[in-house]
Amino acid sequence: MGTADMLPICLIRKILCYLSYEEASRMRILSKTWLLAWLDHPNLEFTVSSGKTITIVDHVMERYKNGNIPIDKFELHNSTKSDHIFPLIARWLGIALQNGVRHLEYIDVELSTSYPFPIFKFLEANFLRELVLTGCDLMHVSLSSASQAVTCHSLRNLSLSLVHLDNNMLQTILSSCPFIVDLIIGYCSRLKNIEIRNLPNIRSLVIGNDQHVKIQAPSLEHLYYGSSCLNKLNIVEHKNLKTLDISCTEISDVYLNHLISIPYCLENLILANIAFGRFDICRSQSLKVLKIHNCKIIGAIDAPNLVLLEYKGQDIPQLKFAQESRQLRQSLMILYPLFNVDSAWFCQLRKSLSDSTISWSQVTIYFHKCEEINMIDLLLQPRVAIPKVDILDVNFSRPNWEFPTFVDALLWSCHPRKLNLQSTTTIFTCFMNRFMQMKNLRHGQLKEAKAYKFYQKSQSWHPVEHKRGRDFPIRTSSKSKKYFFLLDW
Repeated sequence: MGTADMLPICLIRKILCYLSYEEASRMRILSKTWLLAWLDHPNLEFTVSSGKTITIVDHVMERYKNGNIPIDKFELHNSTKSDHIFPLIARWLGIALQNGVRHLEYIDVELSTSYPFPIFKFLEANFLRELVLTGCDLMHVSLSSASQAVTCHSLRNLSLSLVHLDNNMLQTILSSCPFIVDLIIGYCSRLKNIEIRNLPNIRSLVIGNDQHVKIQAPSLEHLYYGSSCLNKLNIVEHKNLKTLDISCTEISDVYLNHLISIPYCLENLILANIAFGRFDICRSQSLKVLKIHNCKIIGAIDAPNLVLLEYKGQDIPQLKFAQESRQLRQSLMILYPLFNVDSAWFCQLRKSLSDSTISWSQVTIYFHKCEEINMIDLLLQPRVAIPKVDILDVNFSRPNWEFPTFVDALLWSCHPRKLNLQSTTTIFTCFMNRFMQMKNLRHGQLKEAKAYKFYQKSQSWHPVEHKRGRDFPIRTSSKSKKYFFLLDW
């Protein structure tokens, strides 16, 4: 007996349940026992795009039907561009329903056809736990006939994205599923407005529609709202809200602080893609995590109990804190400037890092292209405090340069304790040689620089030796590698 056959088939089935259908299919070659266990795998995942894949799916579903094999999870991604496949889709869904499916996902990948999904037929079964629909049509159903006395007590997760439905259909579906815990409504264009109420167990809500939204959900803990304007959101009751994630083009400072100040338990705030309107973050004693992504005008931040701060964007931020948070454990700044950086950009970066009342634990910069920097312009700038950066991550999309002044400007603006470098040997050599030159300066600030290289084969870091008084030879290499430097100032 081979090693693969030593496990009992019941345990093999348990192992396969934790794998995707594709992963489980690879395991069937281990032995006949594994093949038999795979043949009644409860999780099915299919993508149909051609006649061959359609035939395979139809064959598998017929086998599950004839053997009455239980189906726990059924995912069907439709990549065809014709409605001729609709009768087969209806047949496959019917088999999944007949065999007790609990987690169902249907996605029209091409979004060229809208399958008329029989949603109330699945809700009537009353054993469905999760339903994910993308790109299908729910408007073909007659509300007066199909939804009478339909109440699905089992459904906990519902996701409707790019689905054809109107306000009446949405309210009928929600009233049929009173115990929903997680709800997603994304880019359903026929909806005029959205009202969320009478869902006593709802914990998480994601809305990505540019319509007016009214929410009355005392149990709600996590809310994502994406729209053109924050003022379209009306939350009547949200006393248990812990996470608020907003992605809006335009924002009202007064309304934002109204949302933040009412729930005293709000712990996580994510603000993204705000291009118009200045905003302050005030009077938030409970806030522990603050993430600001691609926002233009940021005002004062008054959150004395912050634990994590993250800024991500193309522009260098000018953050002002009303008071320092003694609880702050991690502060991250991630920059990806779209254009070539110059001396003015490095001056702005140093000013931003110096003016802040916090010290940044990690700054990550993705450079598009680098050029020679005029260091005289930097040295003529008014004196500011030395920046406090613990770790600096540097990444280059075009690693094909050798400018020592760029290294000087980077160190001058950030002053890191550790510098991580993902780049070629050529750029590493430029950095290392410059560090050694700075270290050997009579009145230089850099006392010591140690370099380490990551070796892929052994998956470990090793020190890079540098002989005193000698530069590294420049080696031309286009392959990106991992390095880090420990700098003692």
